[in-house]
Amino acid sequence: MFSSKDDLDKIIESEFENAFEILDELGIIEYIKREYKIDYKKPKLEILKDNHTFFGAYSKFENKIIFSKESIERDINNQLKSLSYKEIKAIEYLNKSYIPILLYPFYINDRNIRKSIAEAFILLIIFHEIWHSIDDSILLQLSKDSTIRDRDYRLTILNNPDNRELRASAFEVVMYYYYLVNNLYKDEKEYITAYTNILACRNYIEKIDELEKNEYMRKTVPYDLGFCYGNIIVAKYKSSLEENIYRIIDDIIHLDKEKAIEVIKYYGDNPNKLLHD
Repeated sequence: MFSSKDDLDKIIESEFENAFEILDELGIIEYIKREYKIDYKKPKLEILKDNHTFFGAYSKFENKIIFSKESIERDINNQLKSLSYKEIKAIEYLNKSYIPILLYPFYINDRNIRKSIAEAFILLIIFHEIWHSIDDSILLQLSKDSTIRDRDYRLTILNNPDNRELRASAFEVVMYYYYLVNNLYKDEKEYITAYTNILACRNYIEKIDELEKNEYMRKTVPYDLGFCYGNIIVAKYKSSLEENIYRIIDDIIHLDKEKAIEVIKYYGDNPNKLLHD
């Protein structure tokens, strides 16, 4: 447990502001507002004290990102029990996806590893929910303006909840890696995890038809496809994520399940292409 009831609240509040500072630093919100003509307003933050079935959620009616504090604490405890091996000094791995070996690297503060996990886990959730807030702003604009290019296609994507989770998961991966490498490390060793994840994703794609027949597993597929697609973006651009961030944002905005599966299969079969693309 955290030393006081307020500790986790403080981490959530701090990482919430941290995430938007990163988006401002990269000009992502301003770019989307300008290019897609949306009236984006920063969501408010609410922290629920009791247990829920979700870690974080975005409420478009209130324009609010909501955290379930007790649910997050429970998952942090589970992560502590199953920390993987260390390959790189000061780095451990947590698993936020439903693919057992799809991992995120995170920075270890040896004095407080629980806090390290909390910061990484919460930042991932925040980026995911921020993308939902972006999607809803884009959807609102599409519904009002019939002259927008590719409007019917984009409405189809955004009205499909699976595509929305896929896109949010891809965005969370990209932004998390950007934060990790640009704020904690100055080399590309962390991208090793992305390459390992892509190989796991290729095996996952082979089972996707079977997974979608399972009522429970079908619900996790959009998230996992997004995690996989995000890892491919990370491995493809590596340290040039910032340089290409607007291109990446455009890619995610037009991302759907069919395209994600096609790209995951391609790079899963040709991982060396990521070294040259």
